[in-house]
Amino acid sequence: MKVAAVICEYNPFHNGHKYQIELIKRDFDAVFCVMSGSFIERGDVAVFDKWTRTKAALSCGVDLILELPVRYSLSSANRFAKGAVKTVIGSGVADALVFGSEANDIEKLSEASDILLSEPPEISEKIKELLSDGISFPMAKQTAFSNLIEPDILTKPNNILATEYIMALKEEKSSVIPITHSRTAEHSGGFSEDGYASASHIRQKIKSGEDISDLCPFDYADCEIYDINKLTDIFKFLLITKGETLFADIPDAEAGLTNRFLKFSDLGSFEEIINASVTKRYTRSYLNRIALRAILGIIGGYREPEYLRVLGANAVGRTLLSEMKKRATLPIVTKVADFPKPLLEEDIRATDIASLCGNTKKGRDFLISPIMI
Repeated sequence: MKVAAVICEYNPFHNGHKYQIELIKRDFDAVFCVMSGSFIERGDVAVFDKWTRTKAALSCGVDLILELPVRYSLSSANRFAKGAVKTVIGSGVADALVFGSEANDIEKLSEASDILLSEPPEISEKIKELLSDGISFPMAKQTAFSNLIEPDILTKPNNILATEYIMALKEEKSSVIPITHSRTAEHSGGFSEDGYASASHIRQKIKSGEDISDLCPFDYADCEIYDINKLTDIFKFLLITKGETLFADIPDAEAGLTNRFLKFSDLGSFEEIINASVTKRYTRSYLNRIALRAILGIIGGYREPEYLRVLGANAVGRTLLSEMKKRATLPIVTKVADFPKPLLEEDIRATDIASLCGNTKKGRDFLISPIMI
């Protein structure tokens, strides 16, 4: 069986995602996904819960869904990609990793990844200088490498992730082959010429109560919609009671963040506080991730993946799962209660806190079995 892996959020699963799966299945017998669970990389709660998104993906051709632990899904591009790629490799069954990119040129992306991996001392020094001038790390990195790498590679969101995926595969000396294709819609735009919409555009329509049935192949009409702003009071409470200690053990959290957030805490919602706190140095995604890691109690730096959490499968996926049980280098989790590991405890807590963003019960990780169709 020839198997492709996809790293995704499916926030939500839409027509572009379905088209991607159809393309992949022209060349592969099975597709499994490593999907962010309750929270996503840009620092937000997923608009629908992970089981709804799993069901949508399975109904549209994905064969098996594994959950990306929240420690990785709420990380910068580098740690997100590293955790996800090592999960793909740990499955033992992936022949290729397929991802979208604006460049749609695997050679160009691979060349850029080589340059980034070999970061010359003068580039490292330039990044430090730029950071000391008060600009964000992504902007410092883009500027420092500007004479070596095309600007679009370090500014377009899917190109950035693509290079991180390739670097992670190279660092692991993995036999998994990276394959890229073009996106059907701009990352933060509306519609492409052939009618596909970006996930961000669809989320805006969902939050505005608009119909998305023509943009998504799955019926989300009766699904609970999650809203990050329902965590506002919890965030304010933690800022007031914990002060600077709230961010003390969170990687990349800089001193003074508490005072910056508190400065704008009377504005209203979580999103309004974050938006007002953005500076040349602190991007919105960075602040979102730091704040959510604090709320979720995710402390410490990068850790190696410890398990493969199954969220759902179809008939082909169950065959693939049987093969994984023979070849995977990580334990496979289908029943949460049987696997009390630290990273899994973080995911359980993330699910419970995400439930506060909707009207669902806590403890769902123990109550909901993997979805089988």
